[in-house]
Amino acid sequence: MSLFAELKRRNVFRASAAYLALGWVVTQVTSTVAPALHLPDWIVPVVVWIGVIGFPFVLVFSWVFELTPEGLKRERDIAHDDSIRLIAARRLDHLAIGLFVLAIVLFAVDRFVPRSAVPTSAPVPVAAVPKDAGAPGNTATAEKPAPPVNEKSIAVLPFADLSPNHDQEYFSDGMAEEILDALAQVQDLKVAGRTSSFFFKGKNETLQAIGAALGVAHVLEGSVRTQGTKVRITAQLIQTRDGFHLWSQSYDGDLSDVFQVQERIARAITDQLKVVLQGDQKTQLLPKTTANVAAHEQYLRGRYFLTARGLTNLQNAAAAFEAAKTADPNYADAWAGLAQAYALIPEYSMFDPAGNGHEINTSAQAIAAADEALRLDPNSCRALAARGYVRIGKQFDWAGGEADYRAAIAADPRDATAHQWYGESLMYQRRWSEAALHYDAAIALEPLAPIAHFAKALALQYQGKLEAAVAEFDESLRLAPHLYASKMSKILSLAGLHRYDEAEVTARLMAATDGRPTIALIAALRDPSRTDAAVTEIMTSSLGGVVYKPPMLAMLGRNDLALAELERLFAANDPLREFLYAIPEFNPLHSDPRFQALLKQIGLPRDQPGKAEPGQ
Repeated sequence: MSLFAELKRRNVFRASAAYLALGWVVTQVTSTVAPALHLPDWIVPVVVWIGVIGFPFVLVFSWVFELTPEGLKRERDIAHDDSIRLIAARRLDHLAIGLFVLAIVLFAVDRFVPRSAVPTSAPVPVAAVPKDAGAPGNTATAEKPAPPVNEKSIAVLPFADLSPNHDQEYFSDGMAEEILDALAQVQDLKVAGRTSSFFFKGKNETLQAIGAALGVAHVLEGSVRTQGTKVRITAQLIQTRDGFHLWSQSYDGDLSDVFQVQERIARAITDQLKVVLQGDQKTQLLPKTTANVAAHEQYLRGRYFLTARGLTNLQNAAAAFEAAKTADPNYADAWAGLAQAYALIPEYSMFDPAGNGHEINTSAQAIAAADEALRLDPNSCRALAARGYVRIGKQFDWAGGEADYRAAIAADPRDATAHQWYGESLMYQRRWSEAALHYDAAIALEPLAPIAHFAKALALQYQGKLEAAVAEFDESLRLAPHLYASKMSKILSLAGLHRYDEAEVTARLMAATDGRPTIALIAALRDPSRTDAAVTEIMTSSLGGVVYKPPMLAMLGRNDLALAELERLFAANDPLREFLYAIPEFNPLHSDPRFQALLKQIGLPRDQPGKAEPGQ
């Protein structure tokens, strides 16, 4: 008898098939449950190798032993009865078929059943400051109608931190953000903005819901595991409509290799989506901005804190960027990040409880850092936007700030923050239609950024379009229910519409210290006899800045008191002085020489280049 016939007679082929099916099932189950149970990355490879090592033993075992109705017996101890062989064969056939069916079911579930996005840790709380558009939202569910989906579109979700101590969230976020930034430069690819993609961090949303909210056909999700100098990055590209996995891969390397790993991931995505790369992108998608591992790690830490906002986070960001540029003085992105952090610190120090109401003026450092970043990289969008922010808000250099914003947008038209900050600078000048274009551009890029909606709403409010403003304030609060500036501004818009009951409901949802003066304002607007009490409540409140107390006093007809408060705020270098010309409650004051003197301090209205448009 030939060897082949003997192998068949002893059911070696059937036993091998059953073992392979069992191995496939075990591997599928392990790869599915390992991430959910936070098992080490080496679990799946170990299971595979155990299966490979066990295969020769199965061959030997099936050659030596036979499955009989009485159980396992050595082959030489049983008679060569075909009925016994047939029974054993049927049992092995049933076992193999059952395992193969189970394997197919598991494969189908993994590939075709829609899944929720990989949950990551909760986001850092957001501090809301009127001028700044960079902070993300945090608690609401994105329930936007699904726009038409471009098949060449993607959202890069935040990567999960699977490091042993789960203390590398800044690094995993940074890996995802840098891949997103690289893909966003690909001309033929629509990429959801960072704030909108990271909106889903820590939320158990389905991939279909994410795709519908962001208008994308695909998502990239993954995980990062660092231990010492070693890093493993796992990424998978998934269709949002059905959860089908188009591609997945794990990469192991050293921290010095992360740029190469990111490049390979980005290139794999463009290959899968059949995107045509242009120019230099054919050879390199992700620029290697530094060769210094420590500098890059500090830069990612800085970006993490900068995105979180809040005074303490911004100070931590500045410290990290300082460390990054110290480790690599030619690291242009680190200098640009430092410029952004220093540009924002003065404003946040005035409104963040950690600042105790005192300004920390880091504007000079912001300009210096931006200038150095631009010396190293003349097309640094972030450095240009940061310099424009300081030139407008601190130096009232309207021409210089506008030039910086225009250059920033030309350098990176997809930077939503640059669009929004420029839109705000146009709003201060009552250049409403120009501002609206950039607000809409920012929202198109970041549809789930709550402060982008707030900024647009504020411009509508200042134009007297109060119904539209309330709707936009509601959208910002849907995305970030605790956004202080949106609540305050919504109350003033509702009061302007004489919708006092609604205004009072919103006011009572605020903290007592902020709710009392707004409730008093509403009561006085309803009943003028209560004006004196409202004025006392407003003046003794902790409400700060040009945008709160003075407009409320003007709404009550106390123009002299509003002027006196404005003069006090200007003498104290209030960080929101540039709002003066835009606020409509001050219109009756425009002819007053004292108000004109304040306008002169900030250089508004401008004679050129834009012309102020009428507002209410």
